[in-house]
Amino acid sequence: MTPDVPNTSATAAERRAGKRRRSAGKVKLRIEASTLEGELDNISPNGVLFFTGADLRISVQFEENGQPVVRNGRLVRAQRVRPEHVGWAIEFD
Repeated sequence: MTPDVPNTSATAAERRAGKRRRSAGKVKLRIEASTLEGELDNISPNGVLFFTGADLRISVQFEENGQPVVRNGRLVRAQRVRPEHVGWAIEFD
């Protein structure tokens, strides 16, 4: 199964629907799904790539303007940016 490849000619900033602003603080992420099934694309000694039509549903808790906020959504990207850091992108409902 090979997914459609999106047009990447636009920059990420041009594709964003909402304006971004810097923020700092602690975040707590809760994964709602206990199982996620899909179709295997490839495998290597270091990992596996698979595709699924299902969303990885999450709940994320953080502070905004000094107030605790809980938002539900779905994981849209996880990317290792350095050996000790992974970036997680969440799309809110």
